[in-house]
Amino acid sequence: MVDRYSDALNISTRHGLGEAATMVVILAFVMNLMSRGMGETFAVFLLPIESEMGWTRATLAGIYALYMGAHGLAGIVVGWCVDRVGPRAVYTGGLGLYGLAFSLAQFGTAPWHFYLTTGVIAGVAMTAIGMTTATVLITRWYQGPRAGQLSPAISITYAGMGAGVMLWIPVTQVLIDSIGWRQAYGVLGLILFAGAVVVYLLPWQRLSRPTDPGLSTTSKAGAGSHKSGSSDLRSALRTPVFWSLFMILFVTAVAIYLVSPQMVAYLVSVGFGATTASLAFSGHGFLTVFGIAGTGWLAGQYGSRRIVTLSYAMTITGIIGLATLMAFPVLLLLALAIVPLGLSQGSRGPIVSAQASRVFAGRGLGAIYGAMTMGVGLGGMIGTWLSGVLYDLSGGYTPAYVLSVLCALIGVFVIWRIRDPVQR
Repeated sequence: MVDRYSDALNISTRHGLGEAATMVVILAFVMNLMSRGMGETFAVFLLPIESEMGWTRATLAGIYALYMGAHGLAGIVVGWCVDRVGPRAVYTGGLGLYGLAFSLAQFGTAPWHFYLTTGVIAGVAMTAIGMTTATVLITRWYQGPRAGQLSPAISITYAGMGAGVMLWIPVTQVLIDSIGWRQAYGVLGLILFAGAVVVYLLPWQRLSRPTDPGLSTTSKAGAGSHKSGSSDLRSALRTPVFWSLFMILFVTAVAIYLVSPQMVAYLVSVGFGATTASLAFSGHGFLTVFGIAGTGWLAGQYGSRRIVTLSYAMTITGIIGLATLMAFPVLLLLALAIVPLGLSQGSRGPIVSAQASRVFAGRGLGAIYGAMTMGVGLGGMIGTWLSGVLYDLSGGYTPAYVLSVLCALIGVFVIWRIRDPVQR
């Protein structure tokens, strides 16, 4: 596995483009680190905000639900912008929006303040600096002679999401413990603003304009394009491939977000300390890095259907493990739950992204992939909202966990029912 991923980065340096292609992957990795990691800090902000404001869990879950909903609905617009104005403007604007959202959140006193800032604005920003932009940028470079490295490159980029959770969750917890949640939002906002300046100043003339004819963004061969593919959103919406990929993202997001936004709060409720709970959530993100990276390689070796099914089985195992902590809140069982859950989190994403890049390669890829990722946003919004509602109705987390397992089982059913894209 290491050799193949090294090959993804150590590509030909003909015309000096190999180094630029490597930089593109690194940049996309870092942007994903900011995108997902900053958004997931909601898990450690939830309890201090609840303690100060006294709002219901459904009200608080609504913040994250709007965040995911905005993330999904913004996909088409962000993809369209990437196709037309390029990654530099979208990345810079996204970081600026994220910084604005967090800077304003520190002054929040009513639910709608957070719905607007860390909900809607942050959701749009997360999409702008996430996989929609990254997929378009990477696909432009990994075509022609580099087509064989597209899947590993995307998997490496996706791993940035887990790395972001691993980094920003403990950092945020330390900030909250040291200076309070309001000031923590302010510090994170400043970091995001600084990131926008750095990204704007990067050598984009080199990063966004490959001159090797074999890397042409309009290459008909694309990245191994599929017969049913299309580079036009309207045409893509008519294909079963698009809706199959959309459904995979949707049901997976519902399953995951019924659990993850309230994981820290749940672990505290069963008897773990806030620091232990946040470290467990961070460790979950750490394992995601390896799970996502390994998925791309394993899918190539053993077939996408088998590996995606295995990932769902691990998700279900992790959720059941979390549920057992209600009766036996011990560190060993916590570790046994976090490991499979972390390794499977996000593991379906690289397969979907790589297939979308192959099937729909062309100038319309941004809008098509953005529309596809609406499945993540809508699924995450529904899952998060249901987790809060079910908690308020039942006073616990069991109904959400049961529903999460059922959604994962539906994901398995969908994987084996579709003929494309996970054929093997």
